Amino acid sequence: MKRQIDIMHLKQGMYVAELDRPWLESPFLFQGFVVDSDEDLQTLKSLCEYVHIDLEKGDDVDVSILHAQSLNKKLIDLKQRSRPEIMIGFEQEIAKAREVHEQTRMQIDTMFLDVRMGKNLDVSGAKEVVSDMVDSIVRNPDAMQWLTNLRKRDEYTAIHSMNVCIFSLTFGRYLGLTTEELNELGIGALLHDIGKMRVPLEILNKEGKLTDEEYTVVRSHASYGHEILKKTIGLPTSAAEIARSHHERKNGEGYPRGLKEEEIHLYARVVSIVDIYDAITSDRIYHHGMNTLDALKNMFEWRVTDLDSELVERFIQCLGIYPIGSLVELNSEEVGIVISVAQGRRLTPMIMLVRNAEKRVMMPPKVIDLSRFKSDESAQSLEICRVLEPNTYGIDVREYISSEVLH
Repeated sequence: MKRQIDIMHLKQGMYVAELDRPWLESPFLFQGFVVDSDEDLQTLKSLCEYVHIDLEKGDDVDVSILHAQSLNKKLIDLKQRSRPEIMIGFEQEIAKAREVHEQTRMQIDTMFLDVRMGKNLDVSGAKEVVSDMVDSIVRNPDAMQWLTNLRKRDEYTAIHSMNVCIFSLTFGRYLGLTTEELNELGIGALLHDIGKMRVPLEILNKEGKLTDEEYTVVRSHASYGHEILKKTIGLPTSAAEIARSHHERKNGEGYPRGLKEEEIHLYARVVSIVDIYDAITSDRIYHHGMNTLDALKNMFEWRVTDLDSELVERFIQCLGIYPIGSLVELNSEEVGIVISVAQGRRLTPMIMLVRNAEKRVMMPPKVIDLSRFKSDESAQSLEICRVLEPNTYGIDVREYISSEVLH
């Protein structure tokens, strides 16, 4: 059996049966041979755009890489899709979103415990909560995004998995993925770190710097996750690929396989961006999370070497300059939390004011829509002048989410 492959996927150990040109136009004496040296490999790569390999006489290309290559064409298709409109308001969706959030938390706690104890995953339960999350985010993504700020540093892995799922679905919705595609992306995002359940807790929760040996153990979670999900019946193949490839980087310096650019599955590239964003904005045992604006600035720089450039730029467009949960100060010197960001007016979001100009607590908090102050000439001009570090002025965003909005 022969397979045509792009020359970038040719590796030593493969049997080249045909070139994309006559053999006489190449320096090779024989028609058909096993690539067994780096010199032959580089010569072929300088001559050809594609070759045919014989699978009976040599190694095959990684099927997941071929699948990733075909998925890349989806990006071209996504550019043609229109962005969905918000179906209902934030206030209408928040109660349902909270219910889904709680159900998802219980489900992921159960799944993580099952894996630690060597039991099989409850795929039906995972699919159900992901489907509910998709429905909520399709209606209004702001409500579920608001709940990503319910972070606890001592419960990082479970909360992080939920947040990565929420942000991945929000981003997927922005890209124009269908409901079916969102469900596939969502289940992989929710389970992307499942392999960490095979990493000892004393390493996962270590406060100090990891040793080289411990870091190697942590890195193994990507391969563990792939192994767990690949043998789990009822999951799309992309779920296992997301678990394995969400730490790959386009410069080839990621792990576990050192893939480059388009060798990385499209959904894994989406999850890797979201994974980094949530990680660097979260409080951990060993560091404080950075503010959202600095996080996006860093990611914009990392797109040059590590991340998919186009997807990073579109992710920033999706979240806006002031993502939901950002702590901001207005030109009035009042301080508030961004609670909703509408498409087309990313610079004028809805704000929950929690401190007045003298930085005294506002009881109750006051919700304002900055876009109204831009459109109403008679109103005082109000705008965001800077993004604050988390917990500035003693403001605990998580506490406000719990006490002011959800009850």
